[in-house]
Amino acid sequence: MPVSRLAAIVLLPASLLMGAAAPAQPLQVPGLLQQQQGNGSSSTEVLGSEQAFVLTPPAPSAIKTEGTRQLLQLHWRIEPGYYLYRDQLKLSDAQGQPLALNIPQGQTLTDAFFGTVQVFHDELRIEAALPQRSEQWPLQLQWQGCAHAGVCYPAQQQSISVQQLGQLASAEAASIDSAVEAIPISTSSPSWLQSLALPASVLIGPMALPTMALALFLAMLLSQWWARRQQLRLEQAVDALLMRSFLVGLLAARLAYVGQWWQEYLQPVTHSAASVLQIVDIRDGGWNLWAGLAAAAAWTLWRARRNTALRRATLQALAAGAFILIAAHALRNWVEPEKPAIPAITLVTASTQTVDLRSYQGQPLVINLWATWCPPCRREMPVLAQAQKEHPDIRFLWINQGEDAAAVMRYLQAMALPLPQVLLDPEQRASAHWQQRGLPSTYFYDAQGQLRGMRMGELSRASLAEQLTRIAPARPPAR
Repeated sequence: MPVSRLAAIVLLPASLLMGAAAPAQPLQVPGLLQQQQGNGSSSTEVLGSEQAFVLTPPAPSAIKTEGTRQLLQLHWRIEPGYYLYRDQLKLSDAQGQPLALNIPQGQTLTDAFFGTVQVFHDELRIEAALPQRSEQWPLQLQWQGCAHAGVCYPAQQQSISVQQLGQLASAEAASIDSAVEAIPISTSSPSWLQSLALPASVLIGPMALPTMALALFLAMLLSQWWARRQQLRLEQAVDALLMRSFLVGLLAARLAYVGQWWQEYLQPVTHSAASVLQIVDIRDGGWNLWAGLAAAAAWTLWRARRNTALRRATLQALAAGAFILIAAHALRNWVEPEKPAIPAITLVTASTQTVDLRSYQGQPLVINLWATWCPPCRREMPVLAQAQKEHPDIRFLWINQGEDAAAVMRYLQAMALPLPQVLLDPEQRASAHWQQRGLPSTYFYDAQGQLRGMRMGELSRASLAEQLTRIAPARPPAR
């Protein structure tokens, strides 16, 4: 078989299934490097938040005793030209309950982001009352600041654990010492079965590709290699029959998926007949593996019904590829990996309110990571917005990755999204938490805060509806 033909046969399945992978764009990291001043003719360097606001690491020497209370002294060094908000200084325990802070009065400032506020320059020292119960640890500290140049940063967070503070020096701290010794420290590691679970995507160079697309590529390679060997041995057209069976299987896998979710495909987001073309738009990753394998085997049996050798050789080649596909499907869907919880990070909404992602726990949650420069993100946005209207019991969040507020707001002027549900994440902490390097990426949490599914790549109404069934009970049909 010519090399060019073999390459075309091998690349065809990957190109078909990776229609869902191709839209996944690699994340850019547009940092805050310059801020325009005056008429825009000059610019100045803008520090990152970690350099602008430096928190002295908490240590045992920072703890003092007042009666029966233990107070932790916290100190920030603030670079010239930057300031911290007084109202954004918060400390909470492991249950999310706020802890008392002793904060001095700051300077009054009219801020374009939060209005009239009190801020601190140069340095800040505060005191925090330490909790007495072991279940309240570790603590979560939050602060937020801006630059006078006009750049505002998202809220920063740091966890404070007993291990960081070490042994308290004072004798009066014995009660806390005995309590915190009982804090369970998780040393569990994934089980051997969890370690076999496949991720949703694999990074190859600058591209993030769905794992099942790569599995299909490998399956076709193995099947074609085995078919070529059998063809040389038997002098039968094994590879030709294998290719036809494979194409029949792909067609059946798609049609079965469309049939399963036909209402979503025939109920367009907009009142346009062109939306029906989503049936042939395979970028949504909608395939039924079992229907495809059954159709490919049935086609082989029928076409080679009078040729036992050809039938046996082709079925062997199909079985080799099917083994890889079934194994990958099982490790991707049936083996539960360690599921990242809803991250304890605080972001700023497009309506300039701070919000902790953990505050949404208690209801089904869909978290979409996106950017304005990402074409599939823009294409799927109407689908997600429409789903939010149809499912008021599910909360949708759109977390922008790596862009400044001005770029996001310009885009939102043409997109009817609820501003409190659009969050800004210029430092891409959400992507770091989920270890995701492709956009768009969508995560589906149930009301108990358990991750039930994720999708890397563009969503259609059908593929979104499939994921929503995992986190919310089905609604009765409308009468």
